[in-house]
Amino acid sequence: MNPYLATAIAMCGIVFLALIGTGYLAAVMNRRAKSDLRERLEPLAAAIAGSADIDEARVEGRYHGQIAIGRVANAPGGFGRLFHVELVDAAGGEGWEWSSLPDKQQPDPVRTFEGDAALRDRLGIDFDTASAVVPDEHAQRFGFLYDPEAGMIRLTRAMRTRLDIPDAETFTRQLETLRTMGAANCRAQDNDSEKVSF
Repeated sequence: MNPYLATAIAMCGIVFLALIGTGYLAAVMNRRAKSDLRERLEPLAAAIAGSADIDEARVEGRYHGQIAIGRVANAPGGFGRLFHVELVDAAGGEGWEWSSLPDKQQPDPVRTFEGDAALRDRLGIDFDTASAVVPDEHAQRFGFLYDPEAGMIRLTRAMRTRLDIPDAETFTRQLETLRTMGAANCRAQDNDSEKVSF
């Protein structure tokens, strides 16, 4: 047999085996990732008497009668992933966002409010205290947001791994914080301010 032909056949065999091995590893890793995700999401779905969609990495149910959602999303620009905890709360009015970003140059994170300053005063929310519902809050990138168009109040947290999906107890505390913020937001949008405690 021609040595060039034998070498070409051997190389094709090696490529074929490599493709089979790669496909097998991808299938195993995909199954493992879905299993890990199911393990993290199903307790959250149970906490809100809802359902978990593993393919969409999302749970949806109700918390005190309001639609509650927990979901994994891609960060803007595709840089990393985020976990959103959302509560449907249509108060109308103006949107706002409060965010916390760790800063390597300072011991405390940089915390900012985007929106009307008078609205922040009317909200009366102690965001620093509310931040306690985020594990390791000083080292995490996260924020609270109200979107009047979507009629939703949200807590967004950066994810490094699937372990950054909260456990059921933390998820419930986060929803309770959003519910409290939602009530403050309704009063503030109606211009009826009152101090809110967490």
